[in-house]
Amino acid sequence: MKTVIIGADCRLGLELAANLQGRDIPFVSISSRDPVLDSVKLLLHAFAYHGATQVVNALSHELFSGDDPAAYKRSLLVTKNLCKACRAHEAALIHLSDDSMYAGRKSGAYREKDKPDSADPRVARVLKAESYVNKRAPRHIVLRCGPLFAPAGHNLFTMLAAQLEKGHLLECTEDKLCPTPANDIARVVVAIILQLDCGAEPWGTYNYCSSDASSLYNFAEAVVALASQYGRIRRDEVRLQAVPGKDRNVILNCHQILNTFGIKQRPWRAALPAVVAEYCRN
Repeated sequence: MKTVIIGADCRLGLELAANLQGRDIPFVSISSRDPVLDSVKLLLHAFAYHGATQVVNALSHELFSGDDPAAYKRSLLVTKNLCKACRAHEAALIHLSDDSMYAGRKSGAYREKDKPDSADPRVARVLKAESYVNKRAPRHIVLRCGPLFAPAGHNLFTMLAAQLEKGHLLECTEDKLCPTPANDIARVVVAIILQLDCGAEPWGTYNYCSSDASSLYNFAEAVVALASQYGRIRRDEVRLQAVPGKDRNVILNCHQILNTFGIKQRPWRAALPAVVAEYCRN
């Protein structure tokens, strides 16, 4: 077994590398800037040289999460090249996606089979990449993740922490979401890799997010309580105000990944202290 991480310099890629290394699972890292990603021929050579059995596209989540047209164009190109190379090399492709295609107006949790209902223009890009993976990579897993948080990079936690450090009034909605630690996604991906290596072929799309839904207001409260212990954020200077939501409650139903892989959800509150500690110390 040999795993290749695409976008190893992105936060998800770094977390995945750390998890694989901690389990003594052999892997190879390819940076988001490596020119090998721009050529199917070079990718095929790299996969053959390293004996790749699974390829994880962590770069897809990083580049599709923003609104940069250049990043989107490159991410789509890389996705297409990976699909072609994985198909030719007969390697499994794990494509990391997100929950942006859901508007959050459904009464319950979203299942993988639910039709996308978000009007966000960025959603078309995310779905286009997923569609390409579904059609062009026979051996594939598309993993839709809840809103990620980590101590560094562009994510839910760092954006919130940067605003809290300013000490101004911060309005937070009471809409529901499931903040999901980046290292928890890495755990899930490694669990999938191990089962694929045992011969499982559960190809398709899966949801994963933390087990405890929360409002942005409650998440911010938890961040303030922890960060104030380090002096990075002063509780007496921060003013949080809960504002009515817009009925955008995006919660993912994760029964399919549990029933197929036995992967259980974990609460985000258990991971937040370590994330806040690393952020404050750095």
